[in-house]
Amino acid sequence: MANFFSEGSPFLHHPLLTPERTAAEVEFAMSCLALSPGARLLDVGCGFGRHSIELARRGYQVVGIDPSAAMIASARERAAAAGVAVHFVRAGGESFTAGRPFDAAICLFTTLGQITESGENSGLVANVFAALRPGARFLVEVPQREAAVAGLKAAEQFGQGERYTAVTRHFDPAGNSVTERFAVVSPEETRHYLLRYRLYTWPELANLLEAAGFTLLAGYGGYDGRPLASESPIMLALGGK
Repeated sequence: MANFFSEGSPFLHHPLLTPERTAAEVEFAMSCLALSPGARLLDVGCGFGRHSIELARRGYQVVGIDPSAAMIASARERAAAAGVAVHFVRAGGESFTAGRPFDAAICLFTTLGQITESGENSGLVANVFAALRPGARFLVEVPQREAAVAGLKAAEQFGQGERYTAVTRHFDPAGNSVTERFAVVSPEETRHYLLRYRLYTWPELANLLEAAGFTLLAGYGGYDGRPLASESPIMLALGGK
């Protein structure tokens, strides 16, 4: 079963990742990060580049990193089509090296918590801390465990007819992890993909940031800036160096 972020990934055509959603998320990130014009930003787990490209449109110098060759290839194509310059690098958040310090960093849409054959990626937090200049900020988004488990859909389908994507999900309480299996169905073939990620509670996320050296500046329950609550489906943590 292929990794969810490999070639042909359903992530490249995710129905919920609209331009409007991306723009709203970038607006919120900009309001949190206290960015100067032309600031140098790091996008950890950039995927196909939706946040990186939107930030570059707004005049920032952006480096996007992702361990997936398929995601980096798509990000480069999309940046070229958008007419913006973004430096995309194939690298994991826990292993990349920065040539010079960044003014801010983002790690959004459940990048933190991904589990692959090489293990989980919580080490990226300390690596991001090392890559930032003093005074820089780091914004990270992950699902909130309690709300994610309560709202977990065991099965879901996107699309209909001869072409659709079927998803099944399972939560493992022993490892606090979710496994999602995707079947991308078409008349020509059916392709299978696997995604696994760890779920965090707010104390766990806060402790992870603080253990890496960050000062926890704020926590939010959504990209509209709402306060974090037990029912919030996502958690946004803002750390400062």
